[in-house]
Amino acid sequence: MTKVQIKSAEQIAAMRAGGAKLVEVLKEVVGAVRVDVSLTELDQIALHKITALGAKPSFLGYQDYPATLCTSVNNGIVHCIPNNYQLQEGDLLSIDCGLIWEGMHTDAAVSVVVGQDIHGHLPLLTSVYRALLAGTNEVKAGAKVGQISKAIQTSLSRDKLTIMRQFVGHGVGAKLHEAPIVPNAVGHDKDVVLPEGSVIAIEPIAGIGGEAHGTDPDGWCARTLDGAPVAHFEHTVLVTEGGPEVLTPLDSIIQFRP
Repeated sequence: MTKVQIKSAEQIAAMRAGGAKLVEVLKEVVGAVRVDVSLTELDQIALHKITALGAKPSFLGYQDYPATLCTSVNNGIVHCIPNNYQLQEGDLLSIDCGLIWEGMHTDAAVSVVVGQDIHGHLPLLTSVYRALLAGTNEVKAGAKVGQISKAIQTSLSRDKLTIMRQFVGHGVGAKLHEAPIVPNAVGHDKDVVLPEGSVIAIEPIAGIGGEAHGTDPDGWCARTLDGAPVAHFEHTVLVTEGGPEVLTPLDSIIQFRP
């Protein structure tokens, strides 16, 4: 039986503070996104900012992952290690980051277009972010995970997007990945009830091509086999009796209005 961790008042306070810091980090990284900047440079900016805030990166060293960010470009889906690739006009870049503050993790991701949207990626970004909001709106004490998954699935399917079903959201807190699994289509842990004081990371990941994907030789970066672009948005959400409290709000970072 899936056991969902309930956070103490002190842990929730730490996650609120950590979430605010994580938004600062993402804002600084997104602000540095431009043509010809390298993914490694963005990673260094994130690490420097996290350290300056007195926090620690969640990803660096996690299962031997070698970087602070995951930076997935165009057909990159998730878990792509920053390298010396220099961003080009119109690239779709997904930036995923986690941060530890007072022993508690928060996790968030945002997708952006580099420079001008010459390839027409913004409708994809808008749809995936809209699905994030749809799933989040289902969050409240006593709700089932399946309600969140169904809302995300319905939203993405309505926009005729391909859900990358193998990649899912999750509980988050003292560990980066905790129970429950929060899929973007109804499936795993669908009947798990979310108690007040639990915290989850909701993260729809979807694209415009096929679902088939492979992994780079580094063993981390997942990419679509047909080269079609994928967008990824994620935020950390506290479950309360009155509904969701987003601990890592992205509204000040996104490039569009949902």
